[in-house]
Amino acid sequence: MIEREPNKERFREENPQVLIVSRKLDPHVDIIARKLNEERIPFVRFNTEDFPLKVSVSLLFDEDEREQILRFPQGRQIRGNQIKGVWYRRPADFQFPPEFSPAIHVFAEQESRATIMGLWELLDCIWVNHPERNRVAELKIKQLRVASEVGLEIPRTLITNNPEDAEMFFKKTARSRGVIIKRLGGGIVLDGNQGSAIYTSLVSEGDMRDIGRVRYTPALFQEYVPKDVELRITVVGDKVFPVEIHSQKSHKARVDWRRDTLNLVHKEHVLPREIEQKIINFVHRLGLKFGAIDMILTPDQRYIFLEINPNGQWGWVEDLTGLPISDAIIDLLMGNRD
Repeated sequence: MIEREPNKERFREENPQVLIVSRKLDPHVDIIARKLNEERIPFVRFNTEDFPLKVSVSLLFDEDEREQILRFPQGRQIRGNQIKGVWYRRPADFQFPPEFSPAIHVFAEQESRATIMGLWELLDCIWVNHPERNRVAELKIKQLRVASEVGLEIPRTLITNNPEDAEMFFKKTARSRGVIIKRLGGGIVLDGNQGSAIYTSLVSEGDMRDIGRVRYTPALFQEYVPKDVELRITVVGDKVFPVEIHSQKSHKARVDWRRDTLNLVHKEHVLPREIEQKIINFVHRLGLKFGAIDMILTPDQRYIFLEINPNGQWGWVEDLTGLPISDAIIDLLMGNRD
């Protein structure tokens, strides 16, 4: 679904209120765009691969005058003081003329990034989420620290590139529950334009024979936590949307539910009020208004925090459960709820 293109005259008469920053192919943006159209809420979609070849930015400082303008094809534009809320989804890389030499490409990329990052700092509006907040919140080490500080239980964890420490952790932890390994960064590795997922995996005795390789790339090791169900908890402002994912019903999904997502039962879950409040405190401590949290509910009914994706996917959760996540995002962008 692509948003309606308002004609030039009509666009100038309206006061755009929402700026969506993403890429051309993003089904989540299509969901929000469709609902904004249905509710007649003006918005502009900025697909960042169009900058700087198709979209221009002007930032003016003139005595007491401050002005920011984004100009799009077909005469469309939006000014900074018109923007009520920014939904910062998953921007794409900027595009430059193919004849640019590598050195000129690097220079143009640096100047373009500095300009766009500066623009984000000038916009005084609601952010879901500000890119700098996302950047800091993506650090899994910080996530674990803050989660523990607000009272959420976390697994026993080691991040290291020291093979001896990794071996000691494995020997001590594997005896009781086992050890998993997962990425410190995102879950996707890019090779050119192709991406492949890296899933959470159990560490075996055989794997430990090659543990020396860890000295080249730090790794995150955790004790394996037994699961009754897994939880995907989407937080929008102070609204919390918890969903059970019955991963243990699928052999493929027992360690990482992402291996078999759409074949798993999803059910709305009722969190204890104490856990819900800790989750809200956790998201606020990270400076976020939106986050997709993964947790485990153990067979003895303990809630264990795993991680948060500050820009996580939620479309499939809404499709399978009917939870009004997209409505909550729009309300938040419009300042209706926080």
